[in-house]
Amino acid sequence: MKKYILISIILLAVMISAAQAGPVVTNKVILTKKTGTYMEVRHIVLRGTNEEIGKALGGIAQEWLGVKLGRYAAPIYAKARRLYMEKNYPFLLDRMKGVAKSYNLSPADDTYVPSYLVYDLAPLACSAIYFPASSTTNGHVLLAHNMDFYITTLRVMFGMKSVEGEHNLFSRNFIMELYPDKGYPSLVVGALDLMNGFQSGMNSEGLIVAMLADNDAPANKTPSPLGDNTGGLNILQMARLILDTCATVEEARIAILNNKLTLGFEPAHFLIGDRSGKSFIYETSSRDFTDHFTGNNGKPQIMTNHSVHLYRDVNKFPSYSPKATYNSFYRYRTLYDFLRKHRGKISPDDAKRALSSVYAHTVDADEGAAFPIPCRTFCPMVYDIDEHSLEVKFYLKDGPIDPKTGDPTLIFSRPFKFKLKVNK
Repeated sequence: MKKYILISIILLAVMISAAQAGPVVTNKVILTKKTGTYMEVRHIVLRGTNEEIGKALGGIAQEWLGVKLGRYAAPIYAKARRLYMEKNYPFLLDRMKGVAKSYNLSPADDTYVPSYLVYDLAPLACSAIYFPASSTTNGHVLLAHNMDFYITTLRVMFGMKSVEGEHNLFSRNFIMELYPDKGYPSLVVGALDLMNGFQSGMNSEGLIVAMLADNDAPANKTPSPLGDNTGGLNILQMARLILDTCATVEEARIAILNNKLTLGFEPAHFLIGDRSGKSFIYETSSRDFTDHFTGNNGKPQIMTNHSVHLYRDVNKFPSYSPKATYNSFYRYRTLYDFLRKHRGKISPDDAKRALSSVYAHTVDADEGAAFPIPCRTFCPMVYDIDEHSLEVKFYLKDGPIDPKTGDPTLIFSRPFKFKLKVNK
């Protein structure tokens, strides 16, 4: 009898411990915003069912970011969205149920939108290069990615007056690791939407996705920029679905073709690669809304902020001023020349040097601002797909003026390293 009582006590203790632990493994600030520095960065690690993960994300969104859920225009859109997710993206449907719980709502609530947790929403201007293993010194697949944008608020960017307490764009960022019971584990660098938003990330199967603004793609002019009143997936949700469900570029291509993509207020394109050395850039034509997939043919592949399917020949790019260092064509040509002139294979340090050649450190209006605003590189990232690792550093503040260019240098944090835990 005593034996059974002891076993019962042990089991109860384990159950209580597990319940208290929940899905949140890590939720800590790894870079504190101080006087004179630009951003705060959190490292968030969640493990559990997708519903538990959604509930945890909803709680963090309220506590850290003060996120309030958006509203559907009518109940029919809520019902249509749940039905779509049930058929096409059940992992997100489960997370939506968890978010609803964290806001004390019924999973069948038809008023509030639990499919995203947006904050400080803004476009995604960046530069990225995918390196197949055949092109690198360590024989690993690499992705080098700069995340850039304006150092201001969304209102100021669009020419409006700022509001007290409003946060600057990309001043609250996160590194997030998800280990769901259903779907692939993933490691991402993100902002904008705690539920789905990331600028680049990779999953346990070696698939990697980078999402950048596309100045030539169609934009949605309706009052529903996140897609909650039009159905399907917005651009952030599509990127997250690819990481959750796809192991190869072929599977990613099929996922894109089989889902309805809602045009957001900021058009974007994807650079997607896998461990086989294959990659492609996915874009939508603003002329006829057709899909375009541009493969890498086994070579390094560059993407900045113009549609590559429209400008395949670098020697036929539109003209631009050599002083316009944040112009998309300037950055693409700079990276193209870097690769063309480089002798031998690419090391991780070479990838970092390539990123540094196109850092944003100027005053610019190319990415949709109402007037020229200081533009900065917020975080240069290098992913090693074979190691499932990420090295990233974060913008702190401007440094001394470069006498050659007249632009400020950039002061970054120390490099942070992360590794996705993969069962082998």
